[in-house]
Amino acid sequence: MKESAAFVIVDLETTSPSVENGGRIIQIGMTFVKNKKIVEHFDSFVNPAQPIDKKIQQLTHISPADVKDAPFFEELAPSLQALLQGQVFVAHNVNFDLPYLNAEFARVGLPELDLQAIDTVQLAQILFPTAPGYRLSDLTHYLDLPLTQAHRANADAEATAYLMLAIWQKAQALPEKTKRTLLSVDWNLLRQSQDFLKMASKSKGTFEGAMVNQRVQEMVEKRKETQHRFRMLDHKKPAEKLAAYPVSISDKVAALGSDLEIDKQRNEVMNSVKAFIDSSKHEVAVWQTSPQLKKTVSYLLPLFYTKRRKTNWLLTDDLSLIVHQKDLLKKMAERLPNQSLCFVSLYQPSGYLDDSKFRSAIKRAREKGGAFWQAQILVWLSETPTAAFAELPRGIRSHPDLSEVAADEQSEVFQNAFAAAKGADVVLATYDTFFSWGRELTAAQERKEKPSVILEKPVGIKEAIQDSIGLTLPLGFYQDQVARLADQAAQLPAKGRGVWQVNLHNWSVACQKIDQNLTEKDALKAAKAILDRLIAISELANKTKLYTKLLVTTLKEQRSKLTWLAAHQEIIDQTYWTIDDERGQQNLTFAVKEDVFYQKYFLKQVSKLLAISSFYPESLKTFLESVPRGIAQPEIGEKVKRAERNLKLKTVLSAERNEDKQIQAAFEAGRKHLLFVAEDFNSVKHWYYKLSNKYGDDYMVYGQDLSAPLKKAAWQASGEDQSILVVTPDYLKDLFEQSLPLPEVAVLPRANRWLEMEDLRLLVVALQKNSNSLLLASLSQKQVQAVKDDLQILNPGRRLVKVGLLKVK
Repeated sequence: MKESAAFVIVDLETTSPSVENGGRIIQIGMTFVKNKKIVEHFDSFVNPAQPIDKKIQQLTHISPADVKDAPFFEELAPSLQALLQGQVFVAHNVNFDLPYLNAEFARVGLPELDLQAIDTVQLAQILFPTAPGYRLSDLTHYLDLPLTQAHRANADAEATAYLMLAIWQKAQALPEKTKRTLLSVDWNLLRQSQDFLKMASKSKGTFEGAMVNQRVQEMVEKRKETQHRFRMLDHKKPAEKLAAYPVSISDKVAALGSDLEIDKQRNEVMNSVKAFIDSSKHEVAVWQTSPQLKKTVSYLLPLFYTKRRKTNWLLTDDLSLIVHQKDLLKKMAERLPNQSLCFVSLYQPSGYLDDSKFRSAIKRAREKGGAFWQAQILVWLSETPTAAFAELPRGIRSHPDLSEVAADEQSEVFQNAFAAAKGADVVLATYDTFFSWGRELTAAQERKEKPSVILEKPVGIKEAIQDSIGLTLPLGFYQDQVARLADQAAQLPAKGRGVWQVNLHNWSVACQKIDQNLTEKDALKAAKAILDRLIAISELANKTKLYTKLLVTTLKEQRSKLTWLAAHQEIIDQTYWTIDDERGQQNLTFAVKEDVFYQKYFLKQVSKLLAISSFYPESLKTFLESVPRGIAQPEIGEKVKRAERNLKLKTVLSAERNEDKQIQAAFEAGRKHLLFVAEDFNSVKHWYYKLSNKYGDDYMVYGQDLSAPLKKAAWQASGEDQSILVVTPDYLKDLFEQSLPLPEVAVLPRANRWLEMEDLRLLVVALQKNSNSLLLASLSQKQVQAVKDDLQILNPGRRLVKVGLLKVK
């Protein structure tokens, strides 16, 4: 593929995803690119000679009237073939558009196109590995590309053309070392996508001003600034006298600017956090704040003005929150240059990429072909200053093979991260990082006081203690992997088999000592023997180059955790087996007492703990407030509490006899995004089909496990102009973890039959974050009483509500 090639970017809108099922094209859009610039456009509606499904009309906004007088495909086909001849075919999901078009050509008796073709989805996934998503709408937003009307073929084709040019620009700007490695491996990309990648990487020409993507240009400039991945942070200046803390709102606005929206309530919280951190007492504070309070800024600003006698840790199990905190700290540091706050993120060793392991993986990929995630990591490595997996989107971060290139505590990348944390005033970390490395880092920092800890999302702390301190050994998995290694070892020469026979015998002896009736003490000994034998076998497998999914690093981490448990047996709650006969799996689990660890080890490691959240389940609040004697528990200021009490959620209460009419009023009020939480999956199906039939012409309707899994359906619905999302109560539990978008209107049909009180409180608090939110529910009197102080009921007596009351003011 040559740089001078002519490209045609094609997008189709169709009546069905499949030609074989009778689908037909209803619109075709084409944008032509030559010499790195857009030179021409073509688009036309197409008469499909069949009805257009309502869902398709809703998605594309193409009605039967639009295509009524349009040419049939057989009329357009000869002109289309003439336009497409000699072009490189480009599409966002090329294995849909090109086969569909060829099937239509075949249907009308014309030859299929034999063109080079490239896919912008795969290329974008490689060149923009940290993009939030790879739908065309996701990428246009991320790269600030023009997309005038999504799901219209002409607009989508033009947007894809700009995307292709952004991909080209990014590939051309990659570091030479990255290019050489990227082009040395066969990534098994769709059609001729790898040829385009090769051409774009070697391209030397320039892009015209209008074709230069500023977002890509910013990425390139940022990479130049952070090309030394392991450099020590240099913004830590010599100790200076800190400026006076800005107590008033006006002083804070003068220091930070008005865009951070510092109101009375936030100002009170900031001042409370400052007083809390500066206090010399050993304290634990569990503060509940208003849902509308932007909490992160409220506790970050005081950190710039605290005395540096101790390190402040920001702990969470939400990696996206760490990224958000870090971005805000950078923004504040630019506005407060004299405060010289040094902040770093720190993760477990396995949370970083080990450069030498990755180079070995790429070497194998050159011989056998590469995995797609490896290409993404290659590009990411040219941009990341830390090589921390937390920077990656969840899809790449959760790839099972990533563990093969993860660092360990001896890896340079972790050693550098730990060294940077030694000099930090603020450390952003996950719970398990603090549990594993907090004590060692505190000792290395040699500060006058123990660290203080702030938890913005304390919801995950109990589970984090169980996951980090407790231990589960997958015995069935171990048995399976050793059996596979034994089969491979049997094929080795006699000299090599001898060493294996000894190790396999030792493994067998260790396994015989595992018994479901073992005492806790004996189970610890037997588990240690199992791990010791597995480590020896895994190291031997690496030495003799036999394939196994057993990772020495992981096994050593488990042995280290087991050794700690054996030395602190008072923390073990119970030892138990779980057996899955269907999968042939056995697990040995050592569960821990979360409250004992929290009170006896965690709180003794810190000088202060501040938990700050807009909602606490009673069990979590009790857990956090159960502290040993001598630890003070200050409350949040009275002014903040009053502000919280003044916050009300607009609510419409319905009775079963008028529930449908109340729902109808919400639609007539022009509300754009509605959530329906149904009792169970059967109820989800009922409401999904009912709402689709009644409102499907105007709203995109998504159903949990009908159109997509819960989280995917929720994010898809939030991206539509008007949508309805129907889910089970599982949504409320995910909402509690704050990993889902908030709806504008939440409808709880027949809620008096199934809704748990705790879930109701959570939903009410979550909806209060948006002053335009509306709750529509058939609650019992008991449920109403539980949250009555948080509700502004619009229809006392459950009378039919007027549509005007439900409109967004």
